[in-house]
Parts: sequence; C-alpha cells; structure tokens
Amino acid sequence: MAGEGTGGGDERGRARLKVYRGGRARAERPRPSSPRDVARRLGALERRVEQALAAASGGGPGASGDLVRFVADEVLGAVARARRLTARDLGTAFDDLGGELTDAILEGLYRYWWRVEPMGLDRVPATGRVILVANRGGALLPYEALMVRVAVRRAHPLLDDWIGDLPLLGTVLGHAGAVRAAPATVRRRLARGEAVIASPETNHPKPFRERYRLGRFGRGAFARLAIETGTPIVPVAVIGAEEVHPVLARLDLPGRFLGLPTLPITPTFPWLGLLGLVPLPTKWSLLFGEPLDVAARHPASDASDAALVARLRDQVRERLQALVLEGLRRRRALFRG
Repeated sequence: MAGEGTGGGDERGRARLKVYRGGRARAERPRPSSPRDVARRLGALERRVEQALAAASGGGPGASGDLVRFVADEVLGAVARARRLTARDLGTAFDDLGGELTDAILEGLYRYWWRVEPMGLDRVPATGRVILVANRGGALLPYEALMVRVAVRRAHPLLDDWIGDLPLLGTVLGHAGAVRAAPATVRRRLARGEAVIASPETNHPKPFRERYRLGRFGRGAFARLAIETGTPIVPVAVIGAEEVHPVLARLDLPGRFLGLPTLPITPTFPWLGLLGLVPLPTKWSLLFGEPLDVAARHPASDASDAALVARLRDQVRERLQALVLEGLRRRRALFRG
C-alpha cells in the first residue's frame, strides 16, 4: 500500500499525502483558544467536578466529603473570580495590598520602634473637620505626621509638593492616607468633614541645635483655611522625633540637584550609606492640646484679612511651643521613655 502511494511520480498524489507520527496526522496547528473558550471550558470543568463530588458523597453529610467539597468550591470559585478580573480590578487589588503593607509598617514603627505614647487623644473631635498642627524634626520624611495618622486613623497628613512628585515614595505615602497640601485639596477634605495634619514650620529639616524650638509658620495657609471653613485647630506636640535624624549640616545645592529641599548631613548619613537612613529608635510621645474653636472667634469673612490670619497663626504657634515644652518636661529619657 505504501508503494502504491509513492510510485508513478504523480506530483498531485504526493502533494495530498499527510505525514503520520505516532498514529496521528500532522495537520494545521490549532489556533490559541479565545478568552471566551477558556471561560466556557473552566465553567464546564467546574460543573463536572461538582457532579463528581455529589456522586462520591452520595448527598450525605459525611465530614470528608464536605471538606473536599468545600476545598473544591473555594478553588474553583477563586478560578472563576480570577477569570472575570479586569486590568482595573488587578490595579485595585495591588493598591489594597500596598495600603495594607504600608499600614503594617507604620503600625510596627508606632508600637515597637518608637513605642509612641499618645496623651490627650480624647481632645481630638471624633467626627467632623479638624486641623492637627504638629512640630517637625530633622527628618526629610514626615514621620511625625505619619505617627499622628496612626493615632488618629481618620486624619490625612499633608505632603509638600516635592514629596508627592517622587514616583515611589509619593505612592507609598498616598497608601498611608497622605494628600497634597494644595489649598484646594485641603479645602475639599475639610468640606467633607475630614481631618488633616499640617506641619507648617518653614526651617525644615531643622538643625539639631534648634530642636524643639519652633521655626516660622510661613504665611499661615492652614490658619486662613481654618477661618474660611470654620475648622477647629488642635496642636500636637511630638516629642522624640527631633532626635531620630540629628542634622549636623545642610547641603542645599546638592539636595536641590536630587530633587530635595536640602541634603541633611547626620552622624550616620552619608557615612553608613543606606543604613544611615534608618531613624534612631527614640521613645516618642504625642501630646494633644485643647482644640481652638476658630468658628466661634472668626467669621468666614476674616479669611481675607491678612492681619487676622497672622494673629491666629501666631497664636497656634505659641500654643504648640508651650505644649512642646510641657512634653519635654514630662520626658524621662531619650530612648527608654
């Protein structure tokens, strides 16, 4: 039979021959299955497994059959959910994972690294808009505002533009609830009854020799917004944060070249490389002061009066400085608390 197929030099017959390997014809390669075909096959597989499990257990309440059924249902359900995910769903899942990881890291810093002790937390309104004003230390990262965020879960740290523009760090801080300090953004947050954390000192990062001495508060944008929206202000003294990165010197030009406001030189950085960026494990305390009822003192029209805004700004600064001194008086030790 094989000789008959190859004899006679018939080119047409030779062209119609198929090559057999292992008993199967080598035809055209099948096209890849479409997503719809894959989904249909997975659905059919799910139904077949369910039928097989029902037949094996006989419909009875056996413990082993129920366990197998439960595990199979969970696995097949996960497969079914995965095949329905879109690119947007995957992005949301990664965002949720990043938020959970960031919260876990901040919680670890709060409880185990700095052992933060909040005092007067009940002075922060449980609901409604409020501006928390905290002092800053020598670190470029807003550790102070992030720890206040852990203590007051509904509060959002306000970020400077240079931090928000950083591709990785800005995203991580966004997962921690931080938002841009732009007046329009803060105004929207306050209008929705949210809490924000402001650090208005302008001499940041602060040299170590000036620790716990508040710098200027700039033009008082937070005070203007507080008057405009009738938002109470709560001063928050952060004790222990100004020693985590003792700033010995500031290199402004190299820092601006790197996209930073300055490049701080500390006892550990740059001498220890990346290890020098690890903050020292000082003992922290947060002192929440009495709320300042802005709405009872200023109508919204006072927001356009620069003198009244400056007066409120200075008043908040004085209250915060007094609270910082009270916190230093209560502190027992730098690392042991």
